[in-house]
Amino acid sequence: MAKNRPLTHVIKYQNIKDPLKESYHHIALGNETFIEKVKEKIEPLGRRREIPSTRSLSKYDVDTIITKMIQILNIERSMIFDKKRGNLHRSLAIYLIKRFTPLSLSKIGELFKMDYSAVSQAAKRFEQKSEVNDEIKENMQKVITALKEI
Repeated sequence: MAKNRPLTHVIKYQNIKDPLKESYHHIALGNETFIEKVKEKIEPLGRRREIPSTRSLSKYDVDTIITKMIQILNIERSMIFDKKRGNLHRSLAIYLIKRFTPLSLSKIGELFKMDYSAVSQAAKRFEQKSEVNDEIKENMQKVITALKEI
């Protein structure tokens, strides 16, 4: 009986016009129980992976994150996009956008005019700095707290 289950599943969904619209993040197609099982397995992994389709649905977008940073840190928008070496506001924005949005590294790179691999490195370095510098960690936590209040 178990051998026929995949075939039954294929037959059941063969007449769907656009299976991607009916699927969960373009990776799973099935009833709600099956989708819930898939979610339980992949959502914890999604936040830390460069697979946007596995990231949980995000209520944050780039503009929301940038706006909150400007409000909470009392800075100008231009300070976030300034390519000056050691710009912690830029690094914080990259880190938050990578962490809280489903954007790929390539898309984030386009926003900040940098290569996708540099995005990954910038986010990683910022996270490391926040672990040893209380001021950086405090600023990061202020913005994250404000975002979570939305």
